[in-house]
Amino acid sequence: MTTEVSQLGYVVDDVDDAVRFWVDVLGIAPFFVYRDITLAECLVHGEPVDVTLSVAFAQAGKLQIELIQELSDTPSAYTGSARGEPHHVAIWTRDYDRDVDNFRARGLVDLMWGSASGRPGERFVYFASAGPGPLVEVVEVLDAKAAMYGAIADAARDYDGTAPIREASLSR
Repeated sequence: MTTEVSQLGYVVDDVDDAVRFWVDVLGIAPFFVYRDITLAECLVHGEPVDVTLSVAFAQAGKLQIELIQELSDTPSAYTGSARGEPHHVAIWTRDYDRDVDNFRARGLVDLMWGSASGRPGERFVYFASAGPGPLVEVVEVLDAKAAMYGAIADAARDYDGTAPIREASLSR
């Protein structure tokens, strides 16, 4: 199984400060910022938790950048993460069960999993780190999420220098 990394994620203390850095210093834009999102379903080591986040997405070439600020005080895959270092690499898949099983067969162990919105096609799992490097996240990306991510990539490709930071919302 050859793996294509689709996203590089960072846990940040302040999503607005982090976005400003990526825009002003690295020249990555536009960023789409989604605020105060509570995951519809989330389990950490099998225990249900309520996790609320603000996240920002931008495209950098073929790689999506995700900046995550956890707003809740619950244990999660984001708790205790080193700030400024890559937190996870995400593998996007249309065959979630197959790919999750493949990573488990390689010895990776589930750390946190659930569904971002509770709708079909929104499952994710973070695997506990099994060696040097960031966590591995497998994300189910079906038509609706693929369209959202495609729009972010299109915005980067067509970016004209205006509106480097864009407020966004997830309609449920």
